[in-house]
Amino acid sequence: MAQADRGAGPWNVRSSCACSARHWGHGGALLGRPSPQIGPHLMELLEKCRAYRWADEARDAGLYPYYPSFQGSAEGGRAVLEGAEVCMLGSNDYRALSSHPQVIGAAQDAIAQYGTSATGARPLGGNSDLHDELEADLAHFFGYEAALVFPTGYMTALGVVSCIAGRGDQVYLDEKAHAALVDGARLAEAVGAAVRWFGHNDPADLARQLAAAPTRSVLVATDGVFSVEGALAPVAELVAVCDQFGATLLVDDAHGVGVLGRGRGVIHHLGMQGRVPLMTLTFSKSLASQGGAVLADAKTIDFLRHTCRPQMFSSGLSPADTAAAHAALREIRRYADRMPEALATAEHLGAALDALGYDVVRSGGPVVLVRFPDEVTMLSWQRLLVDHGVYTNAVLPPASESYQLRLACTDAHTPDVLEAAIGVFASLRKKLLLPHRQAA
Repeated sequence: MAQADRGAGPWNVRSSCACSARHWGHGGALLGRPSPQIGPHLMELLEKCRAYRWADEARDAGLYPYYPSFQGSAEGGRAVLEGAEVCMLGSNDYRALSSHPQVIGAAQDAIAQYGTSATGARPLGGNSDLHDELEADLAHFFGYEAALVFPTGYMTALGVVSCIAGRGDQVYLDEKAHAALVDGARLAEAVGAAVRWFGHNDPADLARQLAAAPTRSVLVATDGVFSVEGALAPVAELVAVCDQFGATLLVDDAHGVGVLGRGRGVIHHLGMQGRVPLMTLTFSKSLASQGGAVLADAKTIDFLRHTCRPQMFSSGLSPADTAAAHAALREIRRYADRMPEALATAEHLGAALDALGYDVVRSGGPVVLVRFPDEVTMLSWQRLLVDHGVYTNAVLPPASESYQLRLACTDAHTPDVLEAAIGVFASLRKKLLLPHRQAA
């Protein structure tokens, strides 16, 4: 791949809109960008698609890391990729519940009783007692008055931000906020909200900006656990800033739920239960399903039920997904006093790779990062690891500050699987890591 094309990979989704284009690129949407040599005013609509070249160059180089085709489910920390078994370090199934008998059984029973689809939008004919029961249980478990279930986690955060904020309001986003929060802010901006950005995990920067804000009608939105790097948001400090300036805080805790705070996520983990007005989550990580939910006071949830377009005009979450998420929630609640194995696994893996000389970042959560100096080196490593039976996620700027492999640990990673993966890293260290450092 050409040196000049670094940064033009699939994570670079910078917008040409006038509003803070530097930041719209964050969030990890798998999209490319048009060739910078072709101005948008000169091209026909689809010319930017024809000009896009990063993916073809990566494929030609044998380094394309995205859309891998797995066969079957991942069990015991292993998966089958391209006909070969690999250690799966690229799954967000942190509690390993997607193949749990109770979760699978609940989904099967729901299909048998309710069919395969909700067949309509929830305000009309697409609602069921499965949705109502899950919402009640979510609200009780996470300590909120009410909850509202959406068909996807992405749609949840996007829908809440775009519905809550509008003309005359201001939205402040962490500069590394997830794409769902970013796109929700884009929609809010389209109807008159002002969108601002504060430094990543920097409550002091947020306070400086809020002190000069022209209105107290402010939404502050952040990830709870940042999906790429695994870092935790400083929720206690953000709560203090929002309380000081009368702002409303939203924490999107897709990656903290099920793992931290006895399963209740980063808000509980940091002792802030009852202090965060809005919480969103997804079912597609620890809750082993599809969909998402927002939690808030009862009046806010009722407002969203009747005004949030992404929720109102989408078919309800399928019976199988609804029942699976509820069954996974029951399992997490049942073992809430037990430390997730994923956390101990990540700590052991991170320490082992650090001892081998890799550039490791540990988050305290189930994610370990291994950083590389450039795109080609990182993609070469990702491919080499797959060839040796270890699958990891490749992440490029601007979604991250460096070229890195993201290793996600789960409760399913048994000691023998983990040690085998560490052994692969150890053997490849001699082949590539040491020569690279000597050359540098």
